[in-house]
Amino acid sequence: MKTASSTNATDIATERKIIKTRNNFHKFNDLINYLENHKTNSDAVLLSIILPMYNEEKTIRAVLESLPKYELIEIIVIDDHSTDNSIKEIGKVNSPKRINILQHKENKGYGGAITTGMKHAKGKVVVCMDSDGQHSANDLFNLIKPIIEGESDIVIGSRYLGAYNYRLPLLRQFGEILAEKIIRILFSLKIKNNQNGFRAYNRKVLKVLKHARYLDYTYCTEQILKASIYGFKIKEFPIKVYGRQHGASKMTIIRLALNIFSCLLLYYIKKIKVNSTKKH
Repeated sequence: MKTASSTNATDIATERKIIKTRNNFHKFNDLINYLENHKTNSDAVLLSIILPMYNEEKTIRAVLESLPKYELIEIIVIDDHSTDNSIKEIGKVNSPKRINILQHKENKGYGGAITTGMKHAKGKVVVCMDSDGQHSANDLFNLIKPIIEGESDIVIGSRYLGAYNYRLPLLRQFGEILAEKIIRILFSLKIKNNQNGFRAYNRKVLKVLKHARYLDYTYCTEQILKASIYGFKIKEFPIKVYGRQHGASKMTIIRLALNIFSCLLLYYIKKIKVNSTKKH
C-alpha cells in the first residue's frame, strides 16, 4: 500500500517529466514544426542524430539530454569500445529507451564509429555531432534546412563562419588553413572548417560514404573530397563551438596532418581518373 508521501513523490516525479518534455518541445519548436511540415505518410523517422562516443562519461549524459526528443527523430550512439562508465551514464538519461546504442567490440576510430552509425540510420536527413559537449543542439535546425530544401547535400558546421570561445593550437590552425587552400585549388571547394564533425547529410550521400579508407579524424576530410568527386553539393553554415569542459581531444596533430595530406593526394588522383572516365 502506498503512503501519502510516496504518492506525492511519484506525482512530483511525473510532473517534472511532463515539464521537461514541454520545455524540450518549446526549445525545439521551430525544428519540430519544420519536420512535421515536411514529413510524408511513409516517414517513421525523418532525422537521425549520430553520436560517436569513446570514453565520454563526463559529458555524454548532458549531451543526450540536450537533444530534441520527438517521434520523427532517432538518436544513435556508437560506443567505440569505451573503457570508462560512458554506457552507465547513458542509462541515467531521461527516457534512455529512446536511444539506440551500438557497441563496437574493438576500437575502430572516429571514422569507423560514424560509418557504423550511418549504416543503421533510418532518417532522410542524418546529422553527426560530437559527444564531448562542444556542439549545440540549437544549431540542428539551421544545418538540416538546406538539406530538406534541396540547396545542399552536405552541410558542414563551421566555427570560422560562426564562433568558438577557446584557444585553438597554432599548429592546428595552420594545418586547417593549408588544407583549405589545397582543397580550394585541387577540388574547387571553399571549405574553411573541413575537420568539424557537426554536419548534416542527405540520405542519398551515404551510399558513397559507407566505405572509408581513413578511420581516424581524417575521415571528416575524406567525406568532403569523396562527395565532391561524385558531384554532391557541399556548403558550410556558421555554428557555435564550445571548448571541452572534460577530458582531452583524442586527436594527434602530426599524425592527423600526414593522413590529411595523403588523403588529399589520393583523392586528387581519383578525381583525375573519374573526370577521365566521364570524358570517354
